[in-house]
Amino acid sequence: MRELLLKADKEKRSIFKITVLVLLFFGANLFLSFATDTYLTFADGFSNAAEDMLLRNGRPVIALIYWLHSLSGLSGITFYFISSGLSLLFLGISVWLYQKLLGRYGLSENLRILLAFASIANIYIIEYFLFIEKCGFMLAVLLNVIAVWCVCASFTAQNPPLPPILSSLFRAILAMTFAVFTYQGTVALFVILSIPFAFYHAKNFKQYVRNLAFIGVCYAIPVLLAFVAFKTVFSGTRLQTEFHLLANLKEFFGGLWVCNMETFDILPHFAFLLLVSLVFLAAVVSTRNSEKNAHFKMLNLFVLFASACVFSAATILQGSGWWAPRTVYPLASVVGVLTINTLVNHRSSPGAAALAHTAKVLSVAAVATLLVVQYFGFHKLYIDKYKLNALDENRCYYVGQAIAEYEATSGIEVRKIAFYADAESAVPTYPNLYSHSGDLICSSFNQDWSDLNALNYYLGDNYSRAEPSETYRTYFAGRNWDALSAQQLIFDGDTLHLCIY
Repeated sequence: MRELLLKADKEKRSIFKITVLVLLFFGANLFLSFATDTYLTFADGFSNAAEDMLLRNGRPVIALIYWLHSLSGLSGITFYFISSGLSLLFLGISVWLYQKLLGRYGLSENLRILLAFASIANIYIIEYFLFIEKCGFMLAVLLNVIAVWCVCASFTAQNPPLPPILSSLFRAILAMTFAVFTYQGTVALFVILSIPFAFYHAKNFKQYVRNLAFIGVCYAIPVLLAFVAFKTVFSGTRLQTEFHLLANLKEFFGGLWVCNMETFDILPHFAFLLLVSLVFLAAVVSTRNSEKNAHFKMLNLFVLFASACVFSAATILQGSGWWAPRTVYPLASVVGVLTINTLVNHRSSPGAAALAHTAKVLSVAAVATLLVVQYFGFHKLYIDKYKLNALDENRCYYVGQAIAEYEATSGIEVRKIAFYADAESAVPTYPNLYSHSGDLICSSFNQDWSDLNALNYYLGDNYSRAEPSETYRTYFAGRNWDALSAQQLIFDGDTLHLCIY
């Protein structure tokens, strides 16, 4: 009984530590904020958004979540807070499960929590938390971790009969199938998180290849099912079938360098690349000073590193993806997983214990440093996101006030709005905010699916979109503003011609 109580206390302590980490890094994101897609979802309704998620995006699980919410009759803002709470819960469970798995390999509680969190809640996960369907993204991450548990069950069995192996693999394939139909961009996480255990449970090269084959099957079958679904059921363009090898390879290698160097400005430039290099070098040192099979361990190291790059950017190699944090999210797990691989698989020989120990300490220090810098990078994004939402809201009210004054003086009711651009659109839209191009921080006025919807949301109206006039298009294109100005609004009858600077 006493042992059970002690075990329960340890479990509570682990859960508490993980909860603190999750809230520390993502708690500030609980407050209401808008991505450009959020305005469209609120305007079209969750039923239509569910149809779009299903047919265009090929994400039936998120579509089901949207559809169930539409049946509830609850508001969009209510869904935002439900989604935010569930996303934290799913992330916490993911980290807890993975650190439990690491506990089987002799890692201390604090160390395995640190490494599990760094591997799963890596720097690129932040973009998932900036969309309203964040609960779906985190559910996909959780399904990946569950699949890692299942495939590891097939590694740990000693000469098992065939049914248990098939059963473990079936559960892993099932989990990954749900993951790929929840959000496709997460599925490489399963491969990366699994590879250290594939090596650990391989007594020889043949078993290692077999374990990698198990991982490959659990990855390939769900991806092929998604491919077939896009070809036969879904009508979206998320998956391209034309393949241009040279162009895709050029985009892959060029983007991989820029991605790791700039990290979409989440971290200071070169910070992530420096930490990856340090962890990789420490892994090489510990490999060369290990007890045995140094060449075998070096091979596994390169398999792990190559898998993190190739599988994470598979859509770019295939030609249907683009470089964004959400599309290459598993790539940033490489720092944590390389460190896990070093600690689990590189046992030091007696004569080289000091050097190998130093390499492992440096790896852990690099992970801890990454998390500290990541913390400040995340909160910079949160703050700038809230600032941008407030500035967009103020801009909408400015337009609304101008419309009210025009209607009062002219007696004409404005019902249509046409949008234009000046000579050079500013990025960021507002000064001193996060400035990297992409969807992390994007003004509602910079996308045609959110500009009008944001105005209607904040002004509580139902304006329709008017076709731009060539006369006004030419007029606005000849000017260049850096701030909001009354000259950007021209009223013509029941139409407002609005220039977005």
